[in-house]
Amino acid sequence: MGDGIVTTGDDRSTLPAPQRQAGHSNAPASWLPPNHALRECLALQAEAPPISLVARLFGVDPLSRDARRSYSGALAEIALADSLAALGDEWTVVHSVPVGGDIAAGHYPLALDHLVIGPAGIFSITIHSHAGQAVWVGERTFMVDDERLGHLADAEKAASAASRLLAAALKASGTAADVVVTPCIVVDSPSTLQIRQRADRIQTSTARDFTAWLAALPRLISPTVVNALSGVSLQASTWSVSAVVPPNDAHIRRDDFDQLRLHIDSARLRRLVWTGLGVILSYSLVISSASGFSVFAVAHF
Repeated sequence: MGDGIVTTGDDRSTLPAPQRQAGHSNAPASWLPPNHALRECLALQAEAPPISLVARLFGVDPLSRDARRSYSGALAEIALADSLAALGDEWTVVHSVPVGGDIAAGHYPLALDHLVIGPAGIFSITIHSHAGQAVWVGERTFMVDDERLGHLADAEKAASAASRLLAAALKASGTAADVVVTPCIVVDSPSTLQIRQRADRIQTSTARDFTAWLAALPRLISPTVVNALSGVSLQASTWSVSAVVPPNDAHIRRDDFDQLRLHIDSARLRRLVWTGLGVILSYSLVISSASGFSVFAVAHF
């Protein structure tokens, strides 16, 4: 691609106006950030029996055992979306991008969690929650706790679809160019992440490290090209709009998750308070016992 890329015409078939949330003020998002793990966490938590008043008083963790992994994944989704939003004005971040599938036909849509366009190139991002699991990546193999998963093939497939759709949109606007999308896999809090041999073109990293890696990449695309690509990425006609799920209750879900997070943090604080009180009480008993023994020893000397 070169600086000759320009956009022409007046395509007003754009995506809905960006829906901004706290922590996403710099992200020109067209769909809301993905919340797959967040929804799963809330669904699993809703099935758990409520804890008693006594349990709440003593700081028992309100998060159910089944919801713990998806809770960690939800935190990773939120953290990654926030860090992408902080990349700056040179970057365009589009969330939950549909690149294939047809809901009407009963086909599960192929979607990217994020599409990022900036001076370092174009990057498709899919998030996988493997908190506490051992992840091993080879050239053609993605293993999680010794189980082979299809993350590499899925990431490549989604990135290739995004490349075709972006190239077609540029061509329709009067510009022909090769568009290369780098597939990226972001893994949530694995116990270990071992990359023995990096898969061709595919970047794998943790949610904590991804944005720093992205920001450190060399500049390969001029602002003119970035603007052209960013423009078509925000047009509904670019993507597989038949795969778009109707507007959902993401804001309400986020509020529910924030409430759950508040309850979990409050329970942790209460446990710390009770632990501290227990330490103080134990120390006081030891001191009292030592003092009583000293008095007894003096009285019988």
